[in-house]
Amino acid sequence: MLIRFILLFFVFAAVLLLNLCSGEVQLSVPEVMLALSQWWQGSVQHISIADNSAAYQILVDIRLPRALSAALVGAALGTSGYLLQSLSGNGLADPYLTGVSSGAGLAVAISVMAGVDFGLIPLIALLGGIAASVVVMLLAKSSEGISVSRLLLAGVAISAFCSAIITLIICSGNGNLKAQGIYYWLAGTVSGRTWGELGASAAYVAVGAIVAMIMSKPLRVLSLGEGTASSLGLSVGKAQGGILLAAILLCSAAVSLSGIVGFAGLVAPYFARRFFERDERELIVASALFGSLLVMLSDLAARTISPGQEPPLGTLLCLVGGPFFLYLLLKREDGVYKL
Repeated sequence: MLIRFILLFFVFAAVLLLNLCSGEVQLSVPEVMLALSQWWQGSVQHISIADNSAAYQILVDIRLPRALSAALVGAALGTSGYLLQSLSGNGLADPYLTGVSSGAGLAVAISVMAGVDFGLIPLIALLGGIAASVVVMLLAKSSEGISVSRLLLAGVAISAFCSAIITLIICSGNGNLKAQGIYYWLAGTVSGRTWGELGASAAYVAVGAIVAMIMSKPLRVLSLGEGTASSLGLSVGKAQGGILLAAILLCSAAVSLSGIVGFAGLVAPYFARRFFERDERELIVASALFGSLLVMLSDLAARTISPGQEPPLGTLLCLVGGPFFLYLLLKREDGVYKL
């Protein structure tokens, strides 16, 4: 397993470097490494560095926060997807399909139109995601627990409802800059992200990741079944609540930074389970890394397919995730992809 993690980290570093080098202005690897060294000395070690070169400005002000934002969004969605899939016991569960992303997106859209400071946006997205997930869980609840089919159907319904309200908000904006910004943001993008925006979302992702790691043992016990978990002394309700809170927190932070990006939380856990053993902590880390790789590669494709007129990140991920979802759906005759 250690060798696989080392290889995965190596691929992650290579894709990150490729993101930093690629763009309308191509930068060589030596230029990127020199600029990164200078940025590290100036920002972390607080050594005064006077460098106004174009390569340094492009890297530090544009590409590095964008690449790290893509990695952060992917890691958050990958981890959130893994938690939701493990909690529901079904590999088709995803923040995008269960309504969490749309609920957070609606809260963010309302906040942007109201002129709320960006530092509060992740918190507002969290509240929106919690509200949407509570409604979905109530609708999915049955006498035998949470029904996976009802969970997905309720998630689709809530997503459609939230999307309709967001559309009304955009239309009522009469074409002002805020409404146009929401429209572009909803398609999913990390373009133009600043260090301040990245830092605000990263704080919430860090809290969500810590909670996810803390809940890894209860998650392993829950995989044995609610009855068995309860007989082993686990407070099932509290454990489920903690896991769900971590998933919502991670998803909401991602939505506040990139908009609604679908299917990253579906694809990443699938590959994590294929390459790593069923140890919850290993799978959480692997899901985060695969999610980061997926979003970074999609963002790289968006910048290189059509420079200057890049397609939305969320659109590219849906082009990959949609067929992948159908593939998983068709793998089981009953339409339920069990873990």
